[in-house]
Amino acid sequence: MKKFFIATLLLFFVSALPAIGQNIDYEKLSKHPRLLLTAGDVGAMKEFKTRSANAAAVHNKIVAKADSYLGVEPVKRKMIGRRLLSVSREALKRIFYLSYSYVMTEDKRYAARAEQEMLAVSEFEDWNPSHFLDVGEMTMAMAIGYDWLYGYLSRHSRSIIGTAIYEKGLKASENEKQIWFFKAENNWNQVCNAGMIYGALATMERSPEYCKALIARCLESNPIAQKAYNPDGVYPEGYSYWDYGTGFEVMLVAALQSALGTDAGIAAQQSFMKSAEFMTYMVAPSGMCYNFADSGSSTASVASKYWFARQTKNSAIVVTDEMMIKQGRIPEDRLLPIYMIFGSSLNFDKVNMPKNKVWVGRGEVPVYIYRSGWNSKDDSYFAIKGGHASTNHAHMDAGSFVYEKDGVRWAIDLGMHDYNRLEQAGVDLWNRGQESGRWDVFRIGVQSHNVLTINGKNHNVKGVAEITDHGETSKLKYVELDLTPTFKGQAEQVSRRAELDKNDNLTIIDHVVLGAEPAVLEWKIATKAQAEIISPNMIMLTQDGKTMYLKLRSKLPAEAKIWQPHNYKPYEIKDEGVSRVGFVLEIKDGQMADIEVNISPEKGKKGFKLPKLNVLKRKK
Repeated sequence: MKKFFIATLLLFFVSALPAIGQNIDYEKLSKHPRLLLTAGDVGAMKEFKTRSANAAAVHNKIVAKADSYLGVEPVKRKMIGRRLLSVSREALKRIFYLSYSYVMTEDKRYAARAEQEMLAVSEFEDWNPSHFLDVGEMTMAMAIGYDWLYGYLSRHSRSIIGTAIYEKGLKASENEKQIWFFKAENNWNQVCNAGMIYGALATMERSPEYCKALIARCLESNPIAQKAYNPDGVYPEGYSYWDYGTGFEVMLVAALQSALGTDAGIAAQQSFMKSAEFMTYMVAPSGMCYNFADSGSSTASVASKYWFARQTKNSAIVVTDEMMIKQGRIPEDRLLPIYMIFGSSLNFDKVNMPKNKVWVGRGEVPVYIYRSGWNSKDDSYFAIKGGHASTNHAHMDAGSFVYEKDGVRWAIDLGMHDYNRLEQAGVDLWNRGQESGRWDVFRIGVQSHNVLTINGKNHNVKGVAEITDHGETSKLKYVELDLTPTFKGQAEQVSRRAELDKNDNLTIIDHVVLGAEPAVLEWKIATKAQAEIISPNMIMLTQDGKTMYLKLRSKLPAEAKIWQPHNYKPYEIKDEGVSRVGFVLEIKDGQMADIEVNISPEKGKKGFKLPKLNVLKRKK
C-alpha cells in the first residue's frame, strides 16, 4: 500500500509539479543539522552574543527557559476543545529552546531533556490531525530536535522519533478529508506546509522518494497562501497572524535554503518581501500595534523579521525590533532562536530609521498608516483600513481606525476574542456569512468598532472598501476610502475621508447619500478615556492628564452620545474601562450629507466652527 501511494503521488507530481519542485537538486541535501543551520552558523551566533547586548539578552532568555525545563515532566496529550495546539506549541518551544541551548553550550543536559520530550510526544496516540495546525507545529518541533540533536541521539531514539514523525506527522497528510490546508489561502497553508517540509527534510534518508513527493506537493500548495500579500505586503489577517503565518513561511523558506540551497522562489515574490515593512509601520509610538482583525494590541520583537533583514541586507527592517529588545520586550516565542541565526549576520552599528512617515498598502485589506516620527512615545499615529468582513479572521471594521496623539491612544480597537470560549458556547465562530452569529460577538461585530452605522445594521460582509485616494500637502495629510460596497442596500453612496492637519489633529469626514428610506446614523469610537458631553456637537475626552475634544459639524439634526456599556453575554470577555462615544444623526430619504468630526485638544469658542477643510469634490 505504501509503495502504491508513493507511486501514485510521484505520477501526479510529474505533471502537476511547479518548476521549482522539478528543479530541486536533492544531491545538494546537506548533512545533519540541515534545518536552519549551515556551516559556521553556530560560531557566528556565539560571536553575536559577545558583540551585541541584545543578542546576549535573547540568548540568556532562551537558555534560562531551557534551564526551567530540566526539572519538569514532558508535555502530555491534553486537548482543549477540539485542539491539541497548545501542547504542540509548548512542545515546539521546549524542543527548540533545549536544542538551541545544547548546540550553543554543548551541555548534554539540554540534549537529554529534549530527547525525553520527543520520546514522550512519540507515544501520543496521534497529533490530532482533525485540526491539522496541531500536526504541523508538532512535526516541526520533532523535526528540529531530530535534526539538531542527530549526533547526540542513540540509534534507538532516532528510530522511535523518526517513525513518529513519519507515522503521526507526514502520513497524516494522506487523508484528504483533513488536509484542506493544501488549498487554503491563509496561515493554515503556511504552518502546515512548513511542518510537513520540516518532517520530510529531517527524515529524508528514511524514505527519500516519499519525502520528495511530499515536499513537491507542499511547494505546489504554498504559493496559494503567498498571494495574500499582493500587491504591497499587507497581511489580511492582521498583525498577530502575520507573526504566525509569516513566521512559519520564514521557517519554511529558511529550511529549504539551509538544507537544499534554494528559496523555492519565495524570496523573489516582492509583495512577500515588502510585508516586513508593513509590520514595522503597524507598531505605533505607544508600543501597541494597529490591532485590526483577530489581533491583540501588545507587541514585542518579531524574530522572523530578521530573516527579511538578512535576505535584503537591510538592518532598518528590524530597527524597531531592536528598540523593543533594549526595552526588555523579548517574547517567549517558540521561534525565538531564529533571532540568533538570522541576526548574527547583520550589522547594527549604522542603522537609519525609516524615512517615510506614510505607508499605504493595497490588496484584500487596504491599509493607510501615518506616523509622525520614530523616536518618541508622544509621536502621532493614525491608521485606517478598508477591506471586508469575509476575510479570514476579519472583524466587521471596514473604515475603522486607531489614533494616537501626545502619548495617548484616543481611538482604540478592542482586538481579538478567545476562540475556545466562543466555540464552547456554541457560537458559529468560523461562519463569515451575513447572518452568522460571529457578528453578534461584541469585539468582532460592528458595534465595538470605530465606524459609521446606518440604522444599527451590520455591514455587508462581502462589500470591499477600497482606498481611492491619499496624499500630502504642506497643510495636511489625507486618505479617502469608498465604503459604498460596505453599505450595499443601506445607502447609495458612502465614503470616509481622514485628514491630519499640520499639528496632526484629526478630522473624519463621512459623506453619505441615502437611499429610499430615512435613517439614523451612528458615528462612534471606542476609547479608554473618560468622556463628558459638553454640547450636542461636542464631547470632551480626558486620559493620562491629557484632554481631547470630539467636535461635530453637520447640517443634519444631531446629538452627542455616550453609549451604555454593552450587555455582555456570559461567554464574552468584558472590556473594562472602555467607553463608546460619538454622535447620532438623522438623515432623510435621498438626502446627501457630510458628517465631519474633528478630534483635537482645541475646544474652540461656544458655537465654534471647524476650520475650512480641503474636502474632495463629492459625487452627486
